[in-house]
Amino acid sequence: MIQALTSRFTGYFLSLLLTLAAYFIIVSPSYFNFDVKTAVITIFTLALLQSLVQLIFFIHVWKEKGPLWNLWVFISTVSIIFIIIFFSIWIIQHLNYNMQ
Repeated sequence: MIQALTSRFTGYFLSLLLTLAAYFIIVSPSYFNFDVKTAVITIFTLALLQSLVQLIFFIHVWKEKGPLWNLWVFISTVSIIFIIIFFSIWIIQHLNYNMQ
């Protein structure tokens, strides 16, 4: 019971910390001396870390007993989404290049 509660508080604290970091990068980018590209990469990195914190501390993907079906379904879903986004951007860039 105590371990589950400690895990939830740790996850909550890390989620709050990552959210506030992304918020302050957006609100005052001059404080961090970030250009636009660095700020976008940093925010995407914070978003990925945030999703890992959610998976580890709240969804408990790695604590499943037996076969890791949920983990494999999650990995395949993320892979399909990544493929769709990557190739959509690729197609749009090539269409933009060919239209000029």
